[in-house]
Amino acid sequence: MLTMVCFQAAGSTYCVPLHATRSVRTTENLVALPDPAADVVGVLPGEPPLTVISPLRSALRTSGGHILVMETDDKSFGLLVDVVTGLERFDDTAMRPAPDGQGRALVSGTLEAGGRLVMVADPGALAGRL
Repeated sequence: MLTMVCFQAAGSTYCVPLHATRSVRTTENLVALPDPAADVVGVLPGEPPLTVISPLRSALRTSGGHILVMETDDKSFGLLVDVVTGLERFDDTAMRPAPDGQGRALVSGTLEAGGRLVMVADPGALAGRL
């Protein structure tokens, strides 16, 4: 079984593997950076401060109410999303290929849940936006 953390961004449903997520935070303490890089929204206080990105926001106009804290092999970062909707389990064979036409390969595959398309965001590709 694939266990995924699902979230909404600009009316679309996405998910990331549970093993790549650490927590969910609000945007309450988000501090804007002066002259940030293209996908960087700001930082969350901590040791070290956590950089928050939103590559989905620029593409989909996500308003961002929650931060999904994620970790790859070498980076920790926050992903700005509208809302985290919860955990969902999918059969191992349910993963389909990523859609064609991506300018930046942020989606690594697709799943279906209750008749709706769920795009699987690639944590490594997201971390590469830092």
